[in-house]
Amino acid sequence: MAQAAIDPRETQARAPGIAPYTTFSPRLGPALCVAGGLLAIMGGLGAWVQVARVTPLGSVQTSSVNGASYGWGWIIGGLGAMVLAFASLRATRARLLLIPASIAAVVVIAIRITAVSSLSSRMAFRAASSAGRAFTAYHAGFGWGTWALTMSAVVLSLGVVIGTLRWIDERQGLAR
Repeated sequence: MAQAAIDPRETQARAPGIAPYTTFSPRLGPALCVAGGLLAIMGGLGAWVQVARVTPLGSVQTSSVNGASYGWGWIIGGLGAMVLAFASLRATRARLLLIPASIAAVVVIAIRITAVSSLSSRMAFRAASSAGRAFTAYHAGFGWGTWALTMSAVVLSLGVVIGTLRWIDERQGLAR
């Protein structure tokens, strides 16, 4: 008895109740990387820690730590710009560099967020230990730049996953 080779894509399309396989849009991964790159630039150079002091008279923002004052902020901004540049190019080689640049940005951002968290904790501890009864509350927490960095890491990670899955589908001949 002879056996025929069966294409799995063909059987899925013909099987009742089963939708055919579809891959991600070719523009989805780069679009997410563009959004993540923009957020990395804004967050890298933005306000990392914002300090507020609450006294019986009211709340006052006393200081903030900006990424533009640190070399790491400029490095993150530069990585975000690299991701933007690679995502905007149409050449295949540039697209191959998009994923490693995005991964590098996510790793550096994760390391930096950890350091910023530690910095804000130290700032709050130092203020509480030296203040005595001078104020009611003191808060040193993430600024808008750190939240933008967090969103950038998430969006870039999604862009990397989707870009990698799309690349695998292209290699297997499943992408159109």
